Amino acid sequence: MSETRKYNGPKIEGGIDAVVLGATPEGLAAAALLARAGFHVVLIETPASRPRERREFAPGYFAEDGDPLAATLDHIVVEALDLYRHGLAFSARRLETLVRFGDRAALAMPGDPALAGETVAAFSEIDAGAFTAFLDAERKTARLLADWFAGGERPEILDGAAAEAGTSSVDGAIVGRFVDRRLEDYLRAEAAFGIGARPAEPFTYLSFIRSLAGETAGLQGGVAAIEGGGRGLNNALRRACQAAGVTIRQTDRVRNVIVEWDRVAGVSFDDGAQIRAPIIVSSLPARETFLDFVGRARLDIEFTRTLDIAAPSLATVRFNLAINGALEDQRVGARLDRRFLFAPGPLEIECAFRAASNGVAPETAIGELVFPSAFDRTLAPQGCSTAALSLHPLAARPLDDVHWCEAISKTAKSVFTRLVGGAEIAAIEAEESAAAAPPLPAAMERRTRLAGASGLEGYFFCGPETLIGGGVSLSAGRRAADRARDYFRKGGFS
Repeated sequence: MSETRKYNGPKIEGGIDAVVLGATPEGLAAAALLARAGFHVVLIETPASRPRERREFAPGYFAEDGDPLAATLDHIVVEALDLYRHGLAFSARRLETLVRFGDRAALAMPGDPALAGETVAAFSEIDAGAFTAFLDAERKTARLLADWFAGGERPEILDGAAAEAGTSSVDGAIVGRFVDRRLEDYLRAEAAFGIGARPAEPFTYLSFIRSLAGETAGLQGGVAAIEGGGRGLNNALRRACQAAGVTIRQTDRVRNVIVEWDRVAGVSFDDGAQIRAPIIVSSLPARETFLDFVGRARLDIEFTRTLDIAAPSLATVRFNLAINGALEDQRVGARLDRRFLFAPGPLEIECAFRAASNGVAPETAIGELVFPSAFDRTLAPQGCSTAALSLHPLAARPLDDVHWCEAISKTAKSVFTRLVGGAEIAAIEAEESAAAAPPLPAAMERRTRLAGASGLEGYFFCGPETLIGGGVSLSAGRRAADRARDYFRKGGFS
């Protein structure tokens, strides 16, 4: 006589304090911070949030995943998680920026903004004093606004001394300040890079202030190259999670977030299994977090309107270039271990925005260039190099459109040549397209609404829509962890 084993049904797992959705840098930071605060945390790593391994994009040429530069890493997170002990390292700190203008003139800005006056004096002696005073004043303002940029309360200074900076356009803040207008071109390129509004539009100048507020490797306003790129940062965060006791599970089977009486109660999977937890933190995109996992019916009506975000029309696209042999300009080729910025004039920038808005490839654009192989020689064959070039603005169009990729690759080659001179480009690929950020006040308002107005208790958000400007910061993950911890300790889940 055979015996039929009784089926006990899908597994329901309890005893978990918090579930974090998505192994993005923000999600990993939130998970590690909660675990270090004593929470039992499960991190769900979906395939889309998983970093890619180093890959070969041309024979013998390799690219690391993610942005190789860091300018706004949250030093509070770095210190709290002891990320340096867990493997976070910089291939180079205080990167010098070589600015190339439309007339081929060059300005080498030091890695420490406090030393910029000496460089500017050699470039335009008559402007040295005015530029130094201007930059010192803006760095002071940036320090006062740094906590706001990182998710804190709106400071009173925006209603007082910094009110003009908060509402001004880039052009309104810089035009007429210097005798040599190429200094304006430099500031305009730094401020306009990555945002979806023209430099003449209001509220755009705050983007430049934000670029001075970040602190990386102990330097305000500095730029550093992360060892291993985005994957290197991700690996350090993953080790911090493991050291803190976070359980990491890889799955693409998340079905929805369990909601009971306007409170989250856990996560369910497509096989019926559940993880019960009073806190859910999501670092996945907003529409997936709220509409796919929860649904409009359970969300606040006004909040759902926030989710109806119009598709961006502008984007920043990063290209990988395989450079066969040395650059023709030996002076540039001798110092590839720095950041390069192409700063075209105002007319060229206006034409680029107009072309991008019309969905066509511009003749030129603002360009940010770094040579990853200058920091890791294993990325390219001996005597050759790899380059990562980001262009802005371009139309937000799919990169699987062959004709579009050919058109913008032509623009990328042109900008590369104008930036660092001639070279044999053996291969080029458009790797990643990032949506242009709205002006900071709009981005701040969106972040505030998405982070705390869903109407669901115990549901916290640190997805890409909460990030301010470009680059990884980890601030959104820290703020989400802080809100979740306070909610838990105040008994909001009981």
